[in-house]
Amino acid sequence: MTIWQIILIICGAITAIAFLGMLAGLLLDDKKVKDREWWMLPTMFIIIPIVIIGGLMELLEYLSEVWKDGGFRKHYQLIKERKAEYEAEQKRKQEEKVEYNIKRTAYLNGLLTRDELPKLDGVHEFEFEDEMNLSVDYDAEVREIVYVENEYCESLNSFFIRHKDLRLYHMYKFVYLPNFSTELSSGELARYISPNLPAEEKIRIDMDSSYPIKYLWYPENAKNIQHGMMFFRRYSDYYGIKYIKGEYFHLKEGTDEEVIEQLRQIVKDVHSLHAHAALYCTVGTNDKGDSNEEHTDEYADELFERVNNDPEIAIIVNEVRERVNALRERGMAERLIQRIIHLEPKLSRLVITKDLRITLPDYNNMEIMLEPINKAVFLLFLKHPEGIVFKHLPDYRKELADIYQMIKPLGLNERALQSIEDVTNPLLNSINEKCARIRGAFISKFDDELAQHYYIDGPRGEAKKISLPRDLVVWE
Repeated sequence: MTIWQIILIICGAITAIAFLGMLAGLLLDDKKVKDREWWMLPTMFIIIPIVIIGGLMELLEYLSEVWKDGGFRKHYQLIKERKAEYEAEQKRKQEEKVEYNIKRTAYLNGLLTRDELPKLDGVHEFEFEDEMNLSVDYDAEVREIVYVENEYCESLNSFFIRHKDLRLYHMYKFVYLPNFSTELSSGELARYISPNLPAEEKIRIDMDSSYPIKYLWYPENAKNIQHGMMFFRRYSDYYGIKYIKGEYFHLKEGTDEEVIEQLRQIVKDVHSLHAHAALYCTVGTNDKGDSNEEHTDEYADELFERVNNDPEIAIIVNEVRERVNALRERGMAERLIQRIIHLEPKLSRLVITKDLRITLPDYNNMEIMLEPINKAVFLLFLKHPEGIVFKHLPDYRKELADIYQMIKPLGLNERALQSIEDVTNPLLNSINEKCARIRGAFISKFDDELAQHYYIDGPRGEAKKISLPRDLVVWE
């Protein structure tokens, strides 16, 4: 505790005593106290001491700075120098900005070549061609750190072979390209991203840990890469150039514990720079809602956006949770696969067979399996390309019941009737659960970039619909 804090405490105690004395005099009807201008006491014992002490503390702090600087003359000289340094720094930044804009414009107009622009150091930071595809954008949730080597290292390769799915924290994944290419060659992930890939077509992907080296903008920098971890980020406006920046961290040989400790430190270093882009966000949902809470007819619509944009949609659709979570982590894989197999994903026809099966003939005759009530909801929305506003669901109750009757021709039992009642009640969350299960059925089969055309979706407050062009819908 400083001397000035002690003084403030004493002043506060004196003020408190004076106030209590004044209060006691008033209560005891003491004329002397009544006749005084007692309202001056707070000013005398609180405000004035605080102003005085505060001023003294500011003065002492200033004198302390002067003392450290070696006297008034040196203090004022240092102030001038600091001001000059600040102004020079601001001027330098402004000049750099002007120079950057001049060079950027010159490059975009063809007046400068790529080699005439500033370069990264080529030791800790490297520039790679955008076509390499071993990178993810800023908004991706998972970050991969890739093992890269310019010369084969037996011990480190052996380490990554033994630790195929090594993760430390913050959901960073270490990628060992030989293992990665083997996984891609299995075909499951490729067909998830491009379900129109012929079933009989073989996929052959061979990548070793030197794969990124050939995509260096400046091949002469390869000598600075021995073996280590590379964190890739895609940049799109570096003097108007699209390129991939690789942050390189040298990895030394050692025991498994020593290598893991190095990797742990690398993750810390990377995360300190890119923390905003590394963590998963999980949003829980309550399917039944709060039975004691009163809801308006906008309730289901209010919940729709939150439920259907939930990155952990498989919380509701348990049967696809594991696969969807795994495929969410593919990161670089999607770009690599599309580049290697040279096949652009396309929409398939959607065929509703006579027995009301949902099939996708252009995706190797894929069939989408749904529970009867979920299928009935899907077919209801498919029949209405204009969409349905959730608060108008009661108007479609009979139509939904008729569709359900076609799916289950033996009749509607009490449970089925209750399900139809619930799903067309905009005060409940049942319609959101059904839409989530329909969405899960599609994204368990193929990537959301394609799947979003097949499930029920739409902005809050507007009609929800299936966006698939109706010329691709076939009713047998």
